[in-house]
Amino acid sequence: MDRIIKSEFKKEEITGIPAVTLHGIENSLQDDGDDHTDVEEDLTEEELELLTHQDADTGDSDVTLTQPEEAARSVPLSDASMRKYPFKLKQGESGNVLTVHHTIKEAGQPVRIQIAACCFNELSNKLVVIDKRGNVFVFDFVRKRYWRLGFRMPKAKLIRPSPLHASDYIVGNKTGHIYIIDVDNSILGVHAEVGSAALEELSWSNRLPNARTSNALMRFGSDALLVNLHTLQVSHQLDFDESRYTLKFAAFLPNSDQFFIGFSNDSLHVWSSHSLGTLRMAQPIKARNRKLRLLPAGESVPEIVLRCPDDSDLEEDLTFDCQDYDFADGLLLSYCFTPDGNKMCLSTLDGYLLLLSVATFDLEKMYRLTDFTLHQMAFLSQPKERIVFGITARNQAVMLDLANTDHKLIVQHSNARSLSLSRDGKLLSVTSRCGEVNVWSTCRIFNALQAQTRCLSQVKSTFKQPKSLPACIVGGGVSKELRHLLNPQRLKTMLKEYGCYPEKYRYLIWTSLLDLPCNGPQFQELIKLGAPLMVRNRAKKLRIRNDQQRRVVIKIWSCLAQWCKVLAHADFLPHLIFPFVKQMPKNSLVCFELIATLVLNHFQLWFEFHPLPPSNYLAMCENILQHCDEQLCKFYKSHEILPKDFAWPLLSTAFSEVLEEQQWLSLWDNIFSEQPWFPVFLVVAYNLIHREIIVRLPDKRSVLSFFHDQNPVDLTKLLSKARKLMSKCALALHPQRFMQRFSPIPKGVYPKFLKYPSEWIDEQEDQAVSLIKHNQEIDARIRHLELEEVKIMERLENGLKQEEHARRLKEMEKVYQDTIHREEERITCQRKMLLTYQMEVRRRKSEVITKLQESEQRRKILEMEKDMDLLMHSIERERRRHNQEMQLAEDEIRNQEMELLAQRYYSDTEGAPLAQKYYDKIQKLCSQRDQLQKNLRDMTMEQLRTPATSSVQFSPHLVDIENSIFEIQREFTEIITTDTTTLEYRRNLS
Repeated sequence: MDRIIKSEFKKEEITGIPAVTLHGIENSLQDDGDDHTDVEEDLTEEELELLTHQDADTGDSDVTLTQPEEAARSVPLSDASMRKYPFKLKQGESGNVLTVHHTIKEAGQPVRIQIAACCFNELSNKLVVIDKRGNVFVFDFVRKRYWRLGFRMPKAKLIRPSPLHASDYIVGNKTGHIYIIDVDNSILGVHAEVGSAALEELSWSNRLPNARTSNALMRFGSDALLVNLHTLQVSHQLDFDESRYTLKFAAFLPNSDQFFIGFSNDSLHVWSSHSLGTLRMAQPIKARNRKLRLLPAGESVPEIVLRCPDDSDLEEDLTFDCQDYDFADGLLLSYCFTPDGNKMCLSTLDGYLLLLSVATFDLEKMYRLTDFTLHQMAFLSQPKERIVFGITARNQAVMLDLANTDHKLIVQHSNARSLSLSRDGKLLSVTSRCGEVNVWSTCRIFNALQAQTRCLSQVKSTFKQPKSLPACIVGGGVSKELRHLLNPQRLKTMLKEYGCYPEKYRYLIWTSLLDLPCNGPQFQELIKLGAPLMVRNRAKKLRIRNDQQRRVVIKIWSCLAQWCKVLAHADFLPHLIFPFVKQMPKNSLVCFELIATLVLNHFQLWFEFHPLPPSNYLAMCENILQHCDEQLCKFYKSHEILPKDFAWPLLSTAFSEVLEEQQWLSLWDNIFSEQPWFPVFLVVAYNLIHREIIVRLPDKRSVLSFFHDQNPVDLTKLLSKARKLMSKCALALHPQRFMQRFSPIPKGVYPKFLKYPSEWIDEQEDQAVSLIKHNQEIDARIRHLELEEVKIMERLENGLKQEEHARRLKEMEKVYQDTIHREEERITCQRKMLLTYQMEVRRRKSEVITKLQESEQRRKILEMEKDMDLLMHSIERERRRHNQEMQLAEDEIRNQEMELLAQRYYSDTEGAPLAQKYYDKIQKLCSQRDQLQKNLRDMTMEQLRTPATSSVQFSPHLVDIENSIFEIQREFTEIITTDTTTLEYRRNLS
């Protein structure tokens, strides 16, 4: 950790000033990557370049994808997209074989683009990566080459290898579009808009060879669709009309044509892809609760604890933030299948792992996740159904051994967002929030887990403890064997050799050096007493950024105040406690006993004149400094600088303001290894080392701020100077005359600390109680006066309300009168309009009746005209028929005349006469003529009987009709006359 203690403890944590780091800026740029997808036009003309960075410790290399400006001006995307660049794999023991960054330059500054999606191919020899700006990169692990495709996939959300072709991949974006891409040939194939939301899940059945049934199940938010992989056409849409719960999971079962649906009420439904009907249903949460209720008394659920034992605490911490979860979505968080497809694993929001049989969906096993939850999981193929990789709620990538729950490994400590496991299980990719992808070798990770397991077994056998080594810190002190190994003389020899203790065992060594008893029951009793009033009031002013650390500081301060009253009135105590809490945030008991031991030993003279600074303790610092450097003391006196100015700021903050973190830890390694008066000499040594800087400061204000700022210091020189002063200090000035030697806290009890003005504290508490009572009386009087004021205001308001009410009534009456007057005028106007409308209606009614009569007459005339037309057509047909008959008759007469002339000589009488032959027809025509004349006379008489007005009105038309009728009669008469003449002529001839 390179950051200084001052900036972490004081400015960031205590004062609450926000500290923006480069990491935070990168995250903000990465989160906005989607918004700049269409803006970055110049990236299409930039060439990718591989930069290999050698790690200082391991010699490993990271693949950084950069796009320099020079290449952008010379190489177009079409030329540079399929150019292949080499990369190397790491060979370190950590298991991280490849780390991929995508970095570009914007405005001359490097910007890392966050990775949106990645996956391995079916053969597990390629990795396809898509960033948030749509660039697609392909990494070939066999040829150790990578390249970029010639097109972009904007807003990519999910990528999976296509089961139809080896080089094809299915990509879904945030808008519901699905693309088929060929990474070997850089071809963008079939694409279609399938859904309306981001693609969340993609799976397919075992019937892919059949083109008609090669359906994939895709989940877009709360919608599930069956899509044909060949055409990307939606074949079925799964609709759910239940408003109480929504769709949560949807995927095909392994090696099956059935798929399961998970809902927000924690129910799982297995459906048939043929009939789209429900085959069976399961309730994993109810099955788990039932199994927990029926669990035998001597049996327990296997537990997996991710937190290290040395970070354990007696209080329970929340393993998740309630604001980050919607409990209306149920308890099921994620799922995964075992490689053989026989088991299904579910993780829950309340910290459980459930193993279900895929065939029956019965609950077979379950595990309790004590201090974490899993948001994504994947099973390792070998060993079978044993190793699980997952992403926790704290964004950690972990490896769990279900066969032995004590064996676990944190693969990536932070920023893990999602993971992807290759089909053969040899490679694991972890996508980070910081914009990179780490590829891990599962074999190396598994070997590291095995090595860690063997190491822990050896440590346990060495210390002869049934539990892990750090558990003894919180449990009940350090065992005798461990005390023998942590002998103070051995530790001092180690400290002299290396200058500090090993970081891994530092807190264990501190516990051994201070001989902390770990009085758990007594500490719990202090916690139950709660926080004193003084601590509660002053804790409101603490400005610690980390809420968890703030709670621990307040808890330890409350316990110290319950143990010793004066500590509740010490304003500097939170600043003294916080550095130790920051190093051990999960060990409240150890922090409490450590501070209590320091108060009993190192700080035993700090509270003699509380609330004033410890004048006796500071006087010892001043006397030693006077003895070592009179000129510096004269400088302090000339500027009126007292020991409370140049010594107390260092002591009250435990040197945390002036040292960086590692220096601070090393300093306290030495303080715990020395006698309680060693801090006195450290203060003097710090002043002597910085003497040349201090004496050149211009004024008192600069000197005072010097002891609150971090200054470069050689810690080895500082410690050497302090030990030299302590060894050569005169007995008359040595603090050992006034301070007792180190005495640890006994087992099972916390001794009282009484070196403080108890009478003043009691008086302060009495005054505080009296002030509280006085304040309560004042509050009661104020409340009484406020009640009286409220009553007076109510009276005044009631009077004003009545006056306002009367005024409003008058206004309302006036408004009503005006309204009534306007209504009367409106009614009068409406009556006039009604009369006008009635007259208009009568007039329109007469017009309508007249028009109806006229229309009726027109209808009758049209009917008569129609009858006349029919009659004329029939007469015309008769006339034509008669003409034809007459022509035939004439022809026949001529023939007969010729025959008569010829036969006159042969026969005197032969054949019937013509008159007799056509007599009947002529008589019929005569009767028809008489009938027609009769009908014409009737029609004429009917026309004469019509009203005069009508006849006059329509006379011209009727005259034309009569003329036409007369013309017809005349023609008919001529026809009859012609027929009669012809008949007589025939008679004469005969």
